[in-house]
Amino acid sequence: MTERPEVNVTIVHPSRSIRTRCTTATALLVLTVLAVLITLDAIVMPLRATLDADASGLLRGHDVDLLLMGCGLVLTAGAGFGTWWAVGRVLRPIEAIRGDIDKITANDLGRGLPVPPGGDEFADLVRAANLTFARLEEAVAQQRGFAALASHELRNPLAGLRAEIEDAIDHPEDTDPWRSLRAALSSVDRLETIVTDLLAQSRVDVAETAVPHELVDLTELLVQETARVNRTGHGVPVRLYVESHMWICGSRIQLIRALTNLLGNARRHAATSVRLSLTAVGGLAAIAVTDDGPGIPPADRQRVFERFTRLDDARRLDAGGSGLGLAITRDIAHRHGGRLTLEDSVAGARFVLWLPLFGAVAETCADEGLPALQ
Repeated sequence: MTERPEVNVTIVHPSRSIRTRCTTATALLVLTVLAVLITLDAIVMPLRATLDADASGLLRGHDVDLLLMGCGLVLTAGAGFGTWWAVGRVLRPIEAIRGDIDKITANDLGRGLPVPPGGDEFADLVRAANLTFARLEEAVAQQRGFAALASHELRNPLAGLRAEIEDAIDHPEDTDPWRSLRAALSSVDRLETIVTDLLAQSRVDVAETAVPHELVDLTELLVQETARVNRTGHGVPVRLYVESHMWICGSRIQLIRALTNLLGNARRHAATSVRLSLTAVGGLAAIAVTDDGPGIPPADRQRVFERFTRLDDARRLDAGGSGLGLAITRDIAHRHGGRLTLEDSVAGARFVLWLPLFGAVAETCADEGLPALQ
């Protein structure tokens, strides 16, 4: 992946500005024409008076007027040609830039465009185009990597499903149909989980610059989700600890998805229970999900946020997982101007979802784009 070029602020020198150069050239051209006309008028007027007084002269005053008109036409034509030539010379870099852009393909976006000499508007345009190409290259590289990882993850359950079906067909007398069906169903469940998480990831990516802003009662949301999880009767219980009522601006659906991912991950690894807490820290809402399981080794604490990453312990406890839950939750946090962190805990793992409280960074939920937390 090509490293994104740095954004530099360029101050255009007045003498190098295209607008300044065109204006100056036009002004000089007009002044030159006026000066020539004034000079001709100063020379011709006395001559015209003399010719009018001398009736025997070969030239008359109206002949001088025609001569002056012809000079004016010649000057006008010369001024038009000069303007055409000057504008063509100034705009010549556009043709070179267009030719360079035509040569760029999806496979060499990082090549960029050569920056023309000087600090005029064309140079600024090329620099901006190079930054855009760099962002496009990064996005294309991410999509290709994501597609490659998704294809790899989908191949495993498909291969398992195919093996079970082929074994049942080739050796029907030695195959337990119920065992084969259960194994096939397990592969289908894993496929369904991966496809569902891929769809969720794509929806989060689409909403990168357009998170629906609504006023969400975070306390009520946590109470409802805790009750829903505990009603299922599967897995360890979730105990909720709330400091007070808190509101944030964001997408309720995406926040539920993030909370579901964190609670599901914690319940799979917990030994006896999961602790869910909500506190306010300096204008931020801190949603902490803590389990009492084996925890995450320090060497893997950054890797767990990568897409399709599943530690050996996670594979053992949940063979149907996709490895996308934490990556999706982190992206949702970023879309809401927050972050997801993995913090130290006495026992087990402790994930904290940090979100800006309502009124801390925005006066209304209609404000576009919440600033990311540093």
